[in-house]
Amino acid sequence: MPAPRASAVAIVFVANGLGGPSFLARLPERQSALGLSDAALGLTLVGMAVGAMVASPVVGRLVSRVGSRRVVVVAAAGLGASLWTAGAAPNAPGLFAALAVVGATDAAMDISMNANGAAFEDHSGRSVMHGLHGAWSLGALAAGGIAAAGAATGVPLTVHLALAGGVIAGSVLLTRSALVSGDAVARVATGSDRAADGPAPPAADSGRRLVRPIVILAAATVGGAVIEGAPSDWSAIQMERLGVAAGVSALGYAGFMAGMVAGRFAGDRLTDRFGGAAVLRGGTSLVAMGLLVGIAVNHPAAFAVGLVLAGLGAAGFFPLAFSAAARTPGVSPGSGAATVSLAARLGFMLEPVLMGALADLVGLRWAFGLVAGVALLMAATAYRIIPAACRPVAVRLADVREP
Repeated sequence: MPAPRASAVAIVFVANGLGGPSFLARLPERQSALGLSDAALGLTLVGMAVGAMVASPVVGRLVSRVGSRRVVVVAAAGLGASLWTAGAAPNAPGLFAALAVVGATDAAMDISMNANGAAFEDHSGRSVMHGLHGAWSLGALAAGGIAAAGAATGVPLTVHLALAGGVIAGSVLLTRSALVSGDAVARVATGSDRAADGPAPPAADSGRRLVRPIVILAAATVGGAVIEGAPSDWSAIQMERLGVAAGVSALGYAGFMAGMVAGRFAGDRLTDRFGGAAVLRGGTSLVAMGLLVGIAVNHPAAFAVGLVLAGLGAAGFFPLAFSAAARTPGVSPGSGAATVSLAARLGFMLEPVLMGALADLVGLRWAFGLVAGVALLMAATAYRIIPAACRPVAVRLADVREP
C-alpha cells in the first residue's frame, strides 16, 4: 500500500470544492426558472443544510468506526451521482429534496476528508490544513469560472452539473489508495493525548474542560458559516441587481473564492507565526471591512473588490476550526470534524433564511450588513474561539500502514 500523500488528500478537497459551488454560481438561473422570491429561494436552499444536519452525526460515528478513507470514497460517489438533480428539479419542493440529498453527501465528504486531513497532520507531524482548505477553494474557484462560462455560452445547467459530478467521483476513486487509512484505530490505539496529560481529572472537571471549548467553537462555527455562506449564496444575485450581465455575475462568487484561495495558502505560515486567534481576528475584521465597502459604495466594481477582501478574511476560520476540534483531548478526528460540520450546517441553514427575509424587508444590499456584524463579533471574541491550547502540535500516531 502506498504511503499517504498530502497531494492525494488535496485532490479530494479540490473535488469537493467542485460540488455545491457549481450549482450556487448559477443560482440566478434556478431562481428565475422557478419564479422564486428571495425569501422562497432562501427557504429552498435550507434543503442542503437539512440533509447535511441529518447526515453529520451518523457520518462522524461512521468515520470513527471504519476510518475516513472508506467514507470519503463512498461520499464522493454519492455527491457525484446526485449533483445533477439540483439542475433538473421542476419546482421548489423538488429542488429542496434534491438539495437535501446533495447536502447529505457533501457533508459526509466534508467530515471524512477533514478527518483524513487531520490524521495526515498527525501522521506526518506537519501542518497542512490551511493548504487543504486552499485546495478546496481552488476547486470552488474553478467551479465559479466554469459556471460563468457555462451560463455565458448557454450550456444547460443539468449537463454542467452531471459533468462536474463525474469529475468529483472519478478523481477521488483514482487517488483513494494514497489517502490515510486506519486513522480512527491508530488514534485510539496510541492514547497519546491521555498519556501525556497524566491521570484523568475528576469527571465533572473533565466535562467542563472538554465541553466548554467545543461549545464555544461550535457557536463560532455557526457564525463562520454565515460569513462564508452569504457571499456564496447571494453574491451572483446582488451582482445582477447592480446591473451586470448573467455571465459576469458569477464572477462575483469567483472573486470571493479567489480571496479565499490566497488567504488559505498563506494561512499555515501566518498561523505558525502569529497564532490562530490573531489570524481569526485579522481575517474577520477584513471580512467586515470588505462587505461594508460594498454596501457603502453600491457599485458592482466596489462590491466585487469587497468580495475579494471578504474571501481573503474568511479563509482562515474553517481550517482553524477543524484543526482545533480534531485536537480537543478525548475527541477523535471524526467526532471533532462532525461537531464542526454539524454546527456549520446549522449556520448554512440559518443563513439563507435570514438573508432572504432581510433582503425582502430592506434589500439585499443592506442584508449583507448582517454578515459584517457577525464578522465584527467574531473578531472581538477571537481569543475565546481559538485558545492557545488549540494551536496545532505534532501528535505521534502509530504508522497507519501497520496492521
